[in-house]
Amino acid sequence: MRYAATSEIVAIRLSEGEDVRSCIARVCEENNIDSAVVVGGVGMLRDVTFGWFNGNEYVTKEYGEVFELLALSGNVSIKDQALYPHLHGALSKPDHSVVGGHLLRAVADHNVELFLKPLNTISLARKFDGWFDAILPLKRE
Repeated sequence: MRYAATSEIVAIRLSEGEDVRSCIARVCEENNIDSAVVVGGVGMLRDVTFGWFNGNEYVTKEYGEVFELLALSGNVSIKDQALYPHLHGALSKPDHSVVGGHLLRAVADHNVELFLKPLNTISLARKFDGWFDAILPLKRE
């Protein structure tokens, strides 16, 4: 993984075999970023697990094939006192059909480029609201 980070933007380049969520968390930790918006990403992914929250748990579906990353969105917040990348993605198969959802796991296949916008005036935390750990945005003092 290679990256450059400023208060304005973080550009991350993942290489073959690197896990998307753990790399985002590591970059944020190394740069003291506790809240960010995932602006987007492009590249190729494999070993993908999507989740669908049914109100009690995530129902998961795993894919072992290689996909092109069409869209990536989400945020980084604090959940249970740890950095939590909350990601959603849309991925294309070779036949141009698309799968997507809550991205629980994804591994870079050769190359992935990600962009994050650190939040300096707002902090994002997660708090259980009776259904799930919902985002709790707060203005920083």
